[in-house]
Amino acid sequence: MAYPGFETHVAPARPRAELWRTALGALLVLLVYAGLAVGFIAGAGFIFQSQVSVDEIGSGETPAAVLILLAHFITMVIAVAVVTRFLHRRGARSLIGDTRRLWRDFRGMTALAAGVALVTCLLIVLTQEVMPATPAGTWLLFLPLALPLVLLQTGAEELVFRGYLQQQLGARFGVAARAAWMLVPALIFAVLHVDMTSQGGNLWAVLAVITLFALLTADLTARTGSIGAAWGLHFVNNIQALLIFSLDGPLSGMSLARLPVPLESPAALPLFAADAVALLLIYGLWRRLHG
Repeated sequence: MAYPGFETHVAPARPRAELWRTALGALLVLLVYAGLAVGFIAGAGFIFQSQVSVDEIGSGETPAAVLILLAHFITMVIAVAVVTRFLHRRGARSLIGDTRRLWRDFRGMTALAAGVALVTCLLIVLTQEVMPATPAGTWLLFLPLALPLVLLQTGAEELVFRGYLQQQLGARFGVAARAAWMLVPALIFAVLHVDMTSQGGNLWAVLAVITLFALLTADLTARTGSIGAAWGLHFVNNIQALLIFSLDGPLSGMSLARLPVPLESPAALPLFAADAVALLLIYGLWRRLHG
């Protein structure tokens, strides 16, 4: 079977997998999350107004702003948990899939992706102009907070996209309908990461790379029956993008180093291509090692 973990992953969604219910659930997750997120960020801006403004939080211009922005993803976890409980009559834990594999796959993928990321970072240092960003002392001070918050942020997105949406659509349409349970959540995931103001003419390239990422993580989830491997890949990817090297633009306030290339610049295209190659390499190595 191409996707041995598919049935295990979607089984909790089968009793209430009507398309209208899934569509309503996705809308409610979005609305509840948006409402809670606005309140969270406004509250954080009020509490920490002497250190960081709401505008800075929105753009991630400083380490504190990035940490608050990452922390607000707890509201996404709350939103999907509430909707899953009241609309589908199942617990948020069911969104994980095979809980026995969660941490094993997470650890395995994190180690594999980190190895590839280490090589990627070395190549960046050797081939690109790299500028210091966050001072090393400040970076190390915030790192113990940043790592669990990246874990939270990536976990929240995995619960929604590879958990809720992939389970619901997979249970409704079946394993053969990959366009439904794999492509649809991937396109939604990509579109929600669009930023017209910063991505400019490279919007298509950003969409392509994010869609590729979402398709690969959907495939990994269907093969393993758990979001663990997808979460591990997402975790390492975001550590590299948010905490190690960032391009000029939003969410660069916590990176150790910065590549002086704007997101919308044609000079960023080779970097996007390198991201795609790295993702495919990680996926291929995982398949080689785990089938």
